[in-house]
Amino acid sequence: MEEKQAIVSINKNSSFTEIWYEGSVEFDGKTHNFWLVNPRGLDEQGREYEIEVRWWFKRIPMEVRRMHEQIVEAFYESQNKKRND
Repeated sequence: MEEKQAIVSINKNSSFTEIWYEGSVEFDGKTHNFWLVNPRGLDEQGREYEIEVRWWFKRIPMEVRRMHEQIVEAFYESQNKKRND
């Protein structure tokens, strides 16, 4: 049986840098914490990477998980407000 080989290559320069923000959602009397991950950089086609919401714990109600767009929009609004102040 022929042994298969794998070759690993890693770029010397990083592709992007992530900036992590902590946040939370109050829902039904409970606080659900998250990290908002904002990758800074562009892909090969010049597009920005998508902002990601990562929950601290696995058991998050679906109603809260579905708030991804609202969380990202609130982040953009806070960034715009910070620039205008």
